[in-house]
Amino acid sequence: MKTHTPARLRLSAIFSENLSLYLVLIGAFLLMFALNGERFIRPQNLISMAYQLPIIGLLAIGMMISMLSGGINLSIIATANLNGIVIALCLQHFANGQMSTASNEIILLAIALGLLSCLLVGVINGLLISLLKIPDILVTLGTMTLISGINVVLTRGYTLSGFPDILLNIGNGDSFGLPNALILFLLASVAATIILNKTRFGFSLYMMGSNPTATQYSGISLVKTSVMQYAFSSCFAALTSLVMIGQLNSVKASYADSYLLVAVLAAFLGKVSPFGGFGRISGVVLAVIILQIISSGLNLMRLDPFMITATWGALIIFIVVFRSLFSQLKQRMKNKEKAS
Repeated sequence: MKTHTPARLRLSAIFSENLSLYLVLIGAFLLMFALNGERFIRPQNLISMAYQLPIIGLLAIGMMISMLSGGINLSIIATANLNGIVIALCLQHFANGQMSTASNEIILLAIALGLLSCLLVGVINGLLISLLKIPDILVTLGTMTLISGINVVLTRGYTLSGFPDILLNIGNGDSFGLPNALILFLLASVAATIILNKTRFGFSLYMMGSNPTATQYSGISLVKTSVMQYAFSSCFAALTSLVMIGQLNSVKASYADSYLLVAVLAAFLGKVSPFGGFGRISGVVLAVIILQIISSGLNLMRLDPFMITATWGALIIFIVVFRSLFSQLKQRMKNKEKAS
């Protein structure tokens, strides 16, 4: 008699948890197809979606990581822009103002320095939150404002452009018939899944979000976990920046500001608990695909970009209200069962 392996049981459990997201995905696709017709499934539109999705996806995973402890990372967009600006300034400095002709060694050095700047932001966030017990939303709001100001000072408000082809290839090239940005997103998603589900850090992070007091008494360092959490979140900001550089061939202090709302929405839609302790990469990936389908469909309908942003805000309110009402209904049913 055959028995289910633990791996098959885990996959079955993940599928069951995400069943509602699969249904929403199918519904969103059918709705956008009905509204746009054949234009929606044309190769050009599907390819465009494949190039756009990784930016939202990487930011959403970075946001999810910060939410697993019950926090949030409002500085993720500013950190991504800082990474791109540091890379651009380093290339200009070491290549004597000729970014497009920079050597591979200089490019690697610039990327490393950009990543270090992102990690520094993450470490600062983690230390302020864990040592001073300041709420995550206040700390990351402060660092977001600080970094945004620094970005403007570094660029003097101008756009920096003219990156070398190797960097542009990350966000705008393709390999094996797939966009490099999409491949990077998939690899980063797999790596994040392994880290969160198979390492002591991942276990500590989920436990800290579920019960911080019990986590502390179990010998887990809340300070170390918090610092690693926000540093890890900042890594996804750095990856997002590399994709944006490739697709835009430029960096600016105010790029992708509206994506902060979308990243939070993707995490909520992907069933990441705002109180911490629960959330899967698979759910966030499905949520990102749903949002990209909706975004592409609305763009094809030539809706005002501000109207699309308003739609994201309305979706967040709807998801929060729906889950709150569902939880209350579930609790009432449990109370009735106990009473009977």
